[in-house]
Parts: sequence; structure tokens; C-alpha cells
Amino acid sequence: MAQMPESQDEIAPAAQTSSAVPLECDVLRRQILRFGGVGVVGFAINASLVEVLVHATGPIWAQVMAFPVAASATWWLNRRYTFGASRRKPHHEWLRYVFANSVGWVVNNGVFIAVIYTLPMAYTHPSIAVAIGSIAGMTFNFIASKKIVFNVDGNSGK
Repeated sequence: MAQMPESQDEIAPAAQTSSAVPLECDVLRRQILRFGGVGVVGFAINASLVEVLVHATGPIWAQVMAFPVAASATWWLNRRYTFGASRRKPHHEWLRYVFANSVGWVVNNGVFIAVIYTLPMAYTHPSIAVAIGSIAGMTFNFIASKKIVFNVDGNSGK
């Protein structure tokens, strides 16, 4: 049985340089997978906080309080694992992340509120609405993060 190469160094040089397109596709694929993994962690943080806070505040205020915590966690994880740090100071990068993802935030929370008020089960179990809103906002957030926050000098990625 043939063994798979253990590192990129073992792949023939022609395979590594034959085309920039497959390499770019591999980078994008890895970024999407990592971004999705970070999103799962963000969802877990968000949904857990909403479920804990909902009894004291109701679902809307629980989400208002939980979302910034989850967004800060995902900024750090995406900076570390998905795109790499930009050349900006961390607090400047974080601000860009927050502003660049504001459209995703509006989509995420707009969908969350719509689901809370249209599905009775989501009102009593708001993590359902968190999941649906998170998926809707994720597409916007990936593009904004890749193109605006972590893209410095045309370089956006690990």
C-alpha cells in the first residue's frame, strides 16, 4: 500500500508550483474550515450564555449581553488560527473586526429576533434562534474578516 507524504516537503516540487490556483483554493478551503470551527466555538459561547442569562433577562437582553463576548472570542481565534494577525495593533484590529462584521451582526441578530417571534419553541429555547442567526451572519463575517480585517498588503491567510 502506498504511503501518503507526511509533509509538504515530500511532495514533488512540480506539484507544489504547477499552478497558483489550486494553492489558493487550498488556502481558501482551510480558511473556511477553520472559520467554521471558530464559528462553532463562538456559537457554543453565545448559546451557553444566552441559555444562562435568559431566565433573568429574557431572550433579547440575554443575546445583547452574550453576543459581544462571543464576537471577541471569535476575533481572537480567527486572528490566531484562521487568517493570522494583521500588522495592526491588536486593539485596532479588534475594532476593525467589530466594524467590518457589523453587517453580519445585524443579519445574525435580525434573524435571531425574527425566529424568536415566529417560532414559539425558539422563544423558550433561544439557542435555536442563535443557531439560525449564526449561520446567516457567518457568510457576511467570513468575507468581511478576510477582505477588510486580516487582509494586509494582499495577504490574508495561513
